[in-house]
Amino acid sequence: MVYTLVLAAVAALSGLWDRSGETVLRIGRFWSRQVLAASGVKLKIEHHAELDPSRPYVFMCNHASTIDVWAAFIAVPVSFRFIAKKQLARIPLFGWAMAAGRMIFIDRQNAVAARRSIEEAARRIRAGQSVVIFPEGTRTRDGKLMPFKKGGFHLAIDSGAAIVPMAISGSRALMPRKAMLIQAGEVRLQFGEPVPTEGLGTADRERTLKLVRERVAEMLGEPATPAPPSAENAAQ
Repeated sequence: MVYTLVLAAVAALSGLWDRSGETVLRIGRFWSRQVLAASGVKLKIEHHAELDPSRPYVFMCNHASTIDVWAAFIAVPVSFRFIAKKQLARIPLFGWAMAAGRMIFIDRQNAVAARRSIEEAARRIRAGQSVVIFPEGTRTRDGKLMPFKKGGFHLAIDSGAAIVPMAISGSRALMPRKAMLIQAGEVRLQFGEPVPTEGLGTADRERTLKLVRERVAEMLGEPATPAPPSAENAAQ
């Protein structure tokens, strides 16, 4: 815990000399490798299609555990920034580190502010910055893939960047919600074939959302049709 706090403090201070956020990304990758290695977690990474390192992407991943963040830091093969809810920015040290890393915060309580954030994120993607988003909006409570929210698909279509479906399996068993300790084991992370969005418009959003979710569900071995939200998930 002390080690993590020290790294978070260094990451937060790095914004004083590196306005690009790349130093925070490197610290995040290093921190993630150390945490998972110390916990006995092994990552199995599979790519179902090659990615062009010169192009920006919108990576969309299911979310079942805190481990997913560390896994994404390690596995995503290009420079990226997380898209996260604005409340995380208020966490001392960690929120400051995220801000120094130029992570993109979305205010879910304010539709106008959320739209401005999405437009800014789209500009950054068009300038070459890849992003990672958890389109379910929160961690699943029952282990099943939840319905996807629409904001990330507005972002992908506005920017014209291809969406890369990602599927993480095994993380919830090693660190379920509210758990403080990580169990040893294997986590599998799969990258699916990119879904193009260039030339698409608002009318294509629902179809694109359905296609991306189907691909994530397929990699997880789950039904493609979203199940009705459980009482716990519906409360999120």
